[in-house]
Amino acid sequence: MPNNELNQAEGAVAEPSLLFRLAVSAVIVLTLSLGLIGLVVDQAFRAAERTALQERLDSNLFIVLAGLEVDASGTVQWTGNLGQSLLAQPGSGIYAGAFTEQTSWLSPSTINVPVDRLMDLPDLSRGAQSTIEPSQDDDFFVYQMGFGWETEAGQIIDLNVWAAEDRMRMEQTAAAFRGDLWRWLLLAGCVMLLAQLAMMALPIRVLRKVANEVRAVESGTQQRLSGQYPRELKPLTDNLNALMQTERANTEQYQSALGDLAHSLKTPLAVINAQLDDMDRKDAFIIRQTVNQMQHRIRHELDRAARSGRRTMLPMLEIRPVALRMIESLQKLYPDHAFRLECPQGLSANVAERDLIELIGNLLENAAKYSNGAAILHLQSASAGPRRNGLCLIVDDDGPGLVPSEFERMLQRGIRGDQRSEGQGLGLAIVERIVSSYQGTIAAKDSPLGGLRVIAELHPE
Repeated sequence: MPNNELNQAEGAVAEPSLLFRLAVSAVIVLTLSLGLIGLVVDQAFRAAERTALQERLDSNLFIVLAGLEVDASGTVQWTGNLGQSLLAQPGSGIYAGAFTEQTSWLSPSTINVPVDRLMDLPDLSRGAQSTIEPSQDDDFFVYQMGFGWETEAGQIIDLNVWAAEDRMRMEQTAAAFRGDLWRWLLLAGCVMLLAQLAMMALPIRVLRKVANEVRAVESGTQQRLSGQYPRELKPLTDNLNALMQTERANTEQYQSALGDLAHSLKTPLAVINAQLDDMDRKDAFIIRQTVNQMQHRIRHELDRAARSGRRTMLPMLEIRPVALRMIESLQKLYPDHAFRLECPQGLSANVAERDLIELIGNLLENAAKYSNGAAILHLQSASAGPRRNGLCLIVDDDGPGLVPSEFERMLQRGIRGDQRSEGQGLGLAIVERIVSSYQGTIAAKDSPLGGLRVIAELHPE
């Protein structure tokens, strides 16, 4: 898979944001923490409720015992006053009773309540006690104690007293508590999550500010990171500023060195060419051919070095003034041609001015050479990366035109469309190299003027 296709495939899957990851982590941690807290509190409440249940049963049992009387025949009678006790309210869920071998007594709360299970309790020996848990066929917690009742005649009668509570009372209390508990935990979780998101948003805002400034530097709207940042991010921003300053200085030094090299070589070669006129024709031809090869090679190497040294953080360039200057210059070279510019006001793109001059100059010069006198330059925006502005150049002429295969051949270095014209066949090759360095495309098709239309798109990443 080509590199550009691989990059597109990799870029198709967007990475989740840092805030999203932190939010998901906070939700997971809060859910686990509050869930564990809820389970612990629920178990603690159940244990406390069981203790309270045992205390209620014990209290009701002694309330019953305080109001009982057993006569010499073993008959159990109630002589006390239950008052407002739940034992006096039928179906209240709180029940009690007592029995001997001869008779038994049940609290008024057992009226119309099926308490057959409570009527079959085992006899306990004197001083013994028992707690019976509910079963699948039984809905009662039962607490029972065995006593020895001494009558006035001194006779000891075995007496069993019990107190019971409906299981639903405890389960309803637990369910109500559990509902309140989880509702409050949910509310607490939402408040804590919002608080955590608010706290996480503060450092995220700082990071986004850094990212926005880096994007502005990449787009050329500013030269360095100038915001005020926390102490922890200061080394990062300082290093980024130092890196960008070093990159700009290296590029400028590199371009200056290239310009000096070109200037230093151009003059000696021009002198050699001038002296060839005084030499023998055969020797002059050989030397002139060698000089031309040297000129081709020098221009090729300078052009390649300039392309490889392109800065990654190109500033925004206003396109229309550069295009107007180039058309004015070409109009002086080709006074019989009509050049026209179609470019919207304020059009800007992330492209080096030197590259734009090369593109416009070579494309319009080719149009002037092979047209019948008319050439139009269209400049407009083109799609590019999320932080860069692209540029589309369209040149129309009214010449004879070219078939696509012939145009592709002319993109090769040293190939000219008209062998009789002056030049070294480098113009379109330079255009193709510049366009490629901007990850762009160049193509040709028929022009509405009747000649050739060349379309060059620049897509700075």
